[in-house]
Amino acid sequence: MTGPAASPSPRAAILRRSVCTRLLAIDVLTPRGGYVARSTGAALLALGVAFGLHLETPYSAASTVLLVANANQGAVLAKGGWRLVGTVIGGVAALALMGLFIQTPILFILGFALWLGLCTAGATLLRHFRASGAAVAGYTIGLATYGALEAPERELDAVLGRTATVAVGVVCLGVVAALFSRRATRTALDTALIGQFGTVAGLALERLRSEEPGHGLPTAAQIAGLFAIDDLLELSRAESPDLAGREGAVRATMAALFGALLGASDLCAVDPQAPRDCVAAHRDVVAELPRILALIEARRFADALDRITGLRGALQAYAHRAEAAETGTAASLIALDRLVAFVADYESALSGMARLHGSRPMPARAFRFHRDWRAATENGLRAALAILLAGAFGIATGWNDWSLLLLILAPYSVLLAMTGNPAAGAVAFIHGTIVAVPAAFVCAFGLMPGVQGFPLLIAVIAPFWMAGLYATTVPRRAPAGLAYLVAFNTLVGATNPMVFSVPAFLNQAFGWVAAVFVTLLVFRLLLPHDPRRQARRIQAALRRDALARLHSDPPEPRHVWEHLQHHRLARIALSLRVDPAAAAAMTADGIAAVQVGRAAIRARAAAWHATAPALLRTITLQALADAARSPRQARDILAAAAAEIAARSIEDPRAWPAAHRVATCLTDMAMRLEAHPDWSVGRHPSAPC
Repeated sequence: MTGPAASPSPRAAILRRSVCTRLLAIDVLTPRGGYVARSTGAALLALGVAFGLHLETPYSAASTVLLVANANQGAVLAKGGWRLVGTVIGGVAALALMGLFIQTPILFILGFALWLGLCTAGATLLRHFRASGAAVAGYTIGLATYGALEAPERELDAVLGRTATVAVGVVCLGVVAALFSRRATRTALDTALIGQFGTVAGLALERLRSEEPGHGLPTAAQIAGLFAIDDLLELSRAESPDLAGREGAVRATMAALFGALLGASDLCAVDPQAPRDCVAAHRDVVAELPRILALIEARRFADALDRITGLRGALQAYAHRAEAAETGTAASLIALDRLVAFVADYESALSGMARLHGSRPMPARAFRFHRDWRAATENGLRAALAILLAGAFGIATGWNDWSLLLLILAPYSVLLAMTGNPAAGAVAFIHGTIVAVPAAFVCAFGLMPGVQGFPLLIAVIAPFWMAGLYATTVPRRAPAGLAYLVAFNTLVGATNPMVFSVPAFLNQAFGWVAAVFVTLLVFRLLLPHDPRRQARRIQAALRRDALARLHSDPPEPRHVWEHLQHHRLARIALSLRVDPAAAAAMTADGIAAVQVGRAAIRARAAAWHATAPALLRTITLQALADAARSPRQARDILAAAAAEIAARSIEDPRAWPAAHRVATCLTDMAMRLEAHPDWSVGRHPSAPC
């Protein structure tokens, strides 16, 4: 047949080419393809084992795999282990609640709400996979008691069945991950650390060649990027017992790198008319830092450490000579002090890196992290109120399957509360659930009625899982993909024998869709999350801790204190990802507070130097205490104390070196307060952590 009617339309041809291009782009040998294949195989293995063990809900074992699946082996091991721990704890709590209140649903719902609220608060305060364990412990009550509320005699079977399916899923995924994935996180951790050494050195060299001070503050992205090493560390600890014993070295390296990052932002090019020692110090750093960085990139950490130790000694000699010379100006001494502090922090970071790659692990330091108790309280109250209102609605309306609302609302309320934007996550869950309903209907009633035997079941259900797993590898589709996998697997409900009931399916699908819409309402109406308010709380904690350093040194080593402030700054950056301008402003404010605290610690250390007279110590400590009590006048108090110390030091030349260093630190603090006059306006008690 010829003529125009025989040729395909241009639109159809374009569509066909697009489909062919996308199909040809699929490569199962890529990391993404390997992850999808491993996860699908583990889910099928878990489903087969659960069928073989005659578990009541074998599809729950596959759901566990789909929820725990991760491209990283360390994440699989850690998530799986804590999920199993959380399930056991939640199962014990479910047995206790049902044993006490199974005849009184109102009291059962009240107990469930309190337990979920407590676990949600714990998940907010805990970090990494421990937080997921607390979340699982909270919502396991709803999963373990689903269906048992109407049949109390099945209470123990339901709890044991839930625990068994989770154990099967965790073990199957762990076995598949161990056999078919590589432990590559340690290499990624080393690469990330070396990259941060390069970033800090690059910023320092840029500032040392810049004649305009104050324009090199670390960005929110740089601060968050450095703290992201903490996530790699957690994954590496799960993969490698050896690295778990060296955790302290990694955290010490991170903390020292953060100090060096802050110190690098204070550096600037030297004035050619500056004192000779100051010019020589800057010249040495500019010459040596690239050589040290080259040794780091070659992984010759011991050689790099020796070289920077020599550099620090030379800088300290320059600083001592400049302090002893009456020709030294405040500006040049401050520049030298900042240069020495930067090199000392960089050396500490290199020392941690050398310990990380040493022959034997070193004792770990206890590092602190910011705990947002206000957010934990709000998240716990929201989850508890959601369960109370949903339970009251189910009892009041007499809905036959009202416990389905608790089954879905409980995990979603906890998991979304742990994200930066719960309302957006709830919308993504709605999208994933809406896609899952027709997909589950087609699978359950269009394909599965003709299935005979497990091989055909695999052939039918695996493509639907693979589509959801692929979606989880796309960051903006990941929440929707996760919701799709959970809803699809539960709505299909692969059991032996299968029960095909369209009314039951539609009733469950309606309940599932309604539950995700209720989840969205919960996060928009009940104590809605405000990232700006959360960032302001963290900002206030930074200010309080900086003011506390005027009163006294931190109870722990300086790098431990700075690590806590680093975590707070990273939390601000992550909370305000969608508002870069606000993140930059709050980060700059927080950095100013930390810099004042660092200068106060250095001033107090100089005042307690062996060569410092008692009068110098008294003046310094009194000035710091007065500045802490009167933050509005802090700049004037510190500047006046610095001038008094400088004047008195002329009368006693033997005390000049120590007095000059103290005066330099106090002048440095006064200059920072002048640049950021509003951060210290109010007085607050010590910050919680």
